[in-house]
Amino acid sequence: MLRGDSPPCYSNHPMRPIFAPLLIVSVALAGCGRPNDKVLAVVNGQTITDRDVQTRMSKLAPALRQALKSDRRRLLEEMVLEALLVQEARRRGLERDAQVQELLREAKKQILIGRLLEREGRQQVQVDDQQIAEFYEANKARFAVPERWRASHVLVPTEEKARAALDRLSKGESLEKVAGEMSEDASKSRGGDIGFFSKGQLIPEFEEASMQLKVGQTSGIVKTSLGYHIIQLTDHQPVQQKGLAETKEQIVQELKSQKERGAVDQFVGKLRKQAQIFIREDQAKSSKEIPAAPAAEPAAVPAEPGPGAQQ
Repeated sequence: MLRGDSPPCYSNHPMRPIFAPLLIVSVALAGCGRPNDKVLAVVNGQTITDRDVQTRMSKLAPALRQALKSDRRRLLEEMVLEALLVQEARRRGLERDAQVQELLREAKKQILIGRLLEREGRQQVQVDDQQIAEFYEANKARFAVPERWRASHVLVPTEEKARAALDRLSKGESLEKVAGEMSEDASKSRGGDIGFFSKGQLIPEFEEASMQLKVGQTSGIVKTSLGYHIIQLTDHQPVQQKGLAETKEQIVQELKSQKERGAVDQFVGKLRKQAQIFIREDQAKSSKEIPAAPAAEPAAVPAEPGPGAQQ
């Protein structure tokens, strides 16, 4: 479901509305009609208005908001379904469920804490041009686009087929044509093009062979765990340094985040100093060790050329 937190409002409803906690559960309910607010849907007497949809849209992540910009019907359908489900949950008396009540209490605490720290963190957080310039100079390497290569290839399962492909190329056929007819890789639909890649993104043997080529050159047969390749280097871009103008907004956000964290730490420290706190150390320690969660095993799938390569 799409997430959001439009405020609930019921006319002549026998049950009190619940304000769904953002951090635990997102229950979007339709609003009451307002003057000059167009009604878009009615769910068992509960209206969903144009303003409700706009409010919900404004609370979505930017990427999702952009995706739904021309498809408001999809968002409306989600809101209708949510309203229907909340009505049914209320009809079954789930508001009085002990677990629901506990979740609401915990969510309320987290929301209050979050709002408090947000306000404290944002107080007097200013970033000036000198700080931005100093941060840029100190972190210049972070704002560099790494060296990149672009290649096309023919990938076949046997050395015999690779020699046949190489023979066609030596007679003047384009790699794009040969790849389209012979390659057994998803890139064949693009004439063998795998797009741009940086060092460390592809299988080592493929990268090494590609990086030894000049733009326009074609390799011999290159064997990897995927099969037999014939590689053509189509572009090469050296390291490119982004300028201050390109990175300014990113730097501003990072500096603000750093300052906000510092302000919050200072605020929390001040509260602790002013408070009377007593902790019984003998009772605070657990009598039994809590087993640590097993560490996730590292991914074993190697990088490989194909549609996933950077475009």
